[in-house]
Amino acid sequence: MSSVTPSPAVAGGDGNGGSATLAQGPGSSATPLGMAAAVAAVCAWGLGNTIIAAIPMTGTAIAFYRLAFASVLYTLVLYARGGRLSRRSFRFGREGGVAFGANISAFFVAIHLTSVANATTIQALQPLVIVGFAAVMFGERIRMRHIVCALIALGGVILVAYGAAQDGNGVGLGDLMAVVALVFWAWYFIASKKARLHLDTFEYMTVMNLVAFVVVIPITLITHDLFKTENHLNLKSALAILAIVLVPGSGHILMNWAHAHTTLVLTSLITLGLPVIAAISAAIFLGQSVTPVQIFGIALVIAALSGVIILDAKRTADATEPAV
Repeated sequence: MSSVTPSPAVAGGDGNGGSATLAQGPGSSATPLGMAAAVAAVCAWGLGNTIIAAIPMTGTAIAFYRLAFASVLYTLVLYARGGRLSRRSFRFGREGGVAFGANISAFFVAIHLTSVANATTIQALQPLVIVGFAAVMFGERIRMRHIVCALIALGGVILVAYGAAQDGNGVGLGDLMAVVALVFWAWYFIASKKARLHLDTFEYMTVMNLVAFVVVIPITLITHDLFKTENHLNLKSALAILAIVLVPGSGHILMNWAHAHTTLVLTSLITLGLPVIAAISAAIFLGQSVTPVQIFGIALVIAALSGVIILDAKRTADATEPAV
């Protein structure tokens, strides 16, 4: 792999003599475009989870094929655009790849063993893990509005999970796997934020998928999942896997772009909307029921996230607001 000129995120320009916009330093403020990209990413992930749950394969097999397809696609597009991978690419991008590979291996298993609402609700607890790291590692200020809106949204998330439990989906292996996935999901977010200080979006996405694929290979070999009849690839399943690469995969592009244009605190809070999108799409496309309690919880999450996004958008330019 050949080395290349530093990416715009590092070189301080956009490649055309303009100012750098791809990566910002620690403590950067939230921009409207960054917030919009994060919201769009969460919507794509929510829809993608429904696609994953609908594929009649084991979770590790889906993870293997998804990363294989993505690795080839992103590498081809990167090189077609004139980009290149170097040792530097892997030095800054490999951590996110390890975390992502571990995350989807656990999460894809979880989403086949529990309801989409349960799995995504547990993943949505990520802000509880992220907030402290955002303050310590990136110098981001945690404001009172973040805390209040997070508590309201978490209350809504708990109601979504409670509603699923009342509907007969109790805690089981799938929920435990979702907890494991949560740890790696938080690690992936933190690693991606760090990587975006040095790599542009597409370079990082390519490295991340390649490394994640390497992580997943031994897992699928140990479980022998690829050799099971139900996991053999055919045209229908291949198209479904490609849909995962394109739909939630696009969400990762958007979110990793957003990491350089908004704060880790805000992107993490926005992911609280994931159970809402996932529960609605699972109800529509998979026939998974949504209880009145879940509907109320969904409304709380939407209200809380709308509040924090609107407040952050209005106060982006306020650099003097005291931290909590």
